[in-house]
Amino acid sequence: MNDGPGPVVVSASPPAGFPVYGLDTSWPGSRWLEMFGDVLGDPVRWISLGHQSQAGESLIFLATYSRPPTDALAARTGLPPLREVASSAAVVLVNVTLPVQSVPRPAGFHRALIEHAGERADQFAQWPLMPLQVDGVAATGRVWWFAGGWTVVSEAVEGVYLTAVGLGNDPDGLSLAVLQHGSAYHFNLDQPLHYPRVISASKAARAGGDRPMPRREDGHSDQLRLLRKKAQ
Repeated sequence: MNDGPGPVVVSASPPAGFPVYGLDTSWPGSRWLEMFGDVLGDPVRWISLGHQSQAGESLIFLATYSRPPTDALAARTGLPPLREVASSAAVVLVNVTLPVQSVPRPAGFHRALIEHAGERADQFAQWPLMPLQVDGVAATGRVWWFAGGWTVVSEAVEGVYLTAVGLGNDPDGLSLAVLQHGSAYHFNLDQPLHYPRVISASKAARAGGDRPMPRREDGHSDQLRLLRKKAQ
């Protein structure tokens, strides 16, 4: 008798084989493991950590990318590795700056935003330089502002690329530090990364986990200007 397929078994990815960066101890809000990638069960190429202020109005996503697989991916596309990570960060930025769901999305709105993110990522080398602190040492990154938010990309740390996306705050004075064990983000750096179990547990353990992500109540002028430009 055929009882049908059994339960789907999803492989866990091994622990990250590269240093993972978060905000330093001066960040007073909640912290959690947001996401990791690329393919479940494969060695992890990147890890994204979330941060939200105690009042909920400020948000920062910080991602660490292992250089060797990111360089290999970029080589297959013929693009600079930092363009690869800038593209991912720009897409996160246009998503977190979307207004609340009740604000109408005109036809082509999301497509225009994604295309704009790609166009701006192509120009990452022209993004203005800005100072950072990484493990207490002065460093630099490149910043792009859009719709009241920002993204920073940096190759200041050997072996990894770093990106940050923020909303409701300013990147000036951004201070990063390598994680020693991950406990501040409610997961263990030495544990296999099972999706969604490890992420769900991390998010559930964060302080103020029921706070919604900050969203505008209307479209930002950058978004509206982009729509007008696409309509011409």
